[in-house]
Amino acid sequence: MQKLLRPTSSSVPIFSVSVVSPFLSLPLNPSKGSNFAPSRSMAAAAAPVAGPRNLRKLVQKGIAGVAELKQLYKDKFFGKSSDKMVEYLQSSVGIIHKNHAESITSFIKKSVDEELEDNSSSVQPLQKKRLTFCVEGNISVGKTTFLQRIANETIELRDLVEVVPEPISKWQDVGPDHFNILDAFYAEPQRYAYTFQNYVFVTRVMQERESSGGIKPLRLMERSVFSDRMVFVRAVHEANWMNEMEISIYDSWFDPVVSSLPGLIPDGFIYLRASPDTCHKRMKLRKRTEEGGVSLDYLRDLHEKHESWLFPSQSGNHGVFLVNKLPQHVDNSLHPNIRDRVFYLEGDHMHSSIQKVPALVLDCEPNIDFSKDVEAKRQYARQVAEFFEFVKKKQEVPSKEAVEGQPQVVLPHEGGLWLPDGKPFPQSALKPLDFRRAMSFRSG
Repeated sequence: MQKLLRPTSSSVPIFSVSVVSPFLSLPLNPSKGSNFAPSRSMAAAAAPVAGPRNLRKLVQKGIAGVAELKQLYKDKFFGKSSDKMVEYLQSSVGIIHKNHAESITSFIKKSVDEELEDNSSSVQPLQKKRLTFCVEGNISVGKTTFLQRIANETIELRDLVEVVPEPISKWQDVGPDHFNILDAFYAEPQRYAYTFQNYVFVTRVMQERESSGGIKPLRLMERSVFSDRMVFVRAVHEANWMNEMEISIYDSWFDPVVSSLPGLIPDGFIYLRASPDTCHKRMKLRKRTEEGGVSLDYLRDLHEKHESWLFPSQSGNHGVFLVNKLPQHVDNSLHPNIRDRVFYLEGDHMHSSIQKVPALVLDCEPNIDFSKDVEAKRQYARQVAEFFEFVKKKQEVPSKEAVEGQPQVVLPHEGGLWLPDGKPFPQSALKPLDFRRAMSFRSG
């Protein structure tokens, strides 16, 4: 090997790359006028000789070929200054001359860049997409319990899910003067409703960016900009805490901003559902100071607004479920545990970006002590895991036919509004309520 690599005359032939098999494409001082035909990568590198001595040093360090050298670059130096790899080659590998280390670094960097450029169009569709589900529900429905006890503590979800709670701390500490916009809104809702709702949107954008780099397959975010608009902004507007000019301004930027920030658009929704009476009882038990002014009527109205957002009826009587049956081909793609709990968002009132987005309804009516009833906790976790698999498969093999023509809801209760305990919701609770006496609190 050494004899073959030693030059014997001034007209040195350029040996075939097979002579240095561990480094099939690393340039070895190609001379002018030779019969050597460099590859595209070698020509692009235009690097001076690395030399057999340096190649032997690389091999001794366990870098047996160009593939290993490229992997080293990707693992340690990709996106960093080339000087970092040059320093490594000199200090750790023992390449004496800096220009040799620079030559190798330049060649490898250009090779990797070319591969990424050439393969970007074909690789991108094959990359696994991280899914985002937004967890929606009324005040005191159990979002905190769900996110902390079920998503974080079950075998089915803890390695699958990253939990992103609502950014309440950001609302309580704004700017260098540490303003508490949440308290200001509680104290003077008519003065601060518009300001608060604007800042809520901003913090959701900030939160989405901060959590976008996670590596777990599923991101669970507490509430969304869509429930902000369809539930809470609507509530303060109806209470006259946000006037017509303010709601027009809000809507004028909401649509274009959401449309330009795809990270805000979830792959699915999880709707935690319980009757307003149940939520009111839970709210009283936990005794949060901020919730002192929240009435049962207000919880009923928030419930109705969730229902009319997610489950609008064709008759316009918001909150009444449509009795529909899923097509057979969708039945087959859903796990039996969630077959009657999944529907697609649709309707003229629905923002275009979440039309046909799937949603899972979870029954949060019963009071369950999850520290004791471990099986109940795992049952909820399994339903979320099964919904995740359903959405993931739908995105891997998109089927336009499977989405078009979906019913608005597949959680019917004959005779009116569905409740988790199977009892009809009183129609009187669906009548318009006076919101001027209700505080629009945002606690979870």
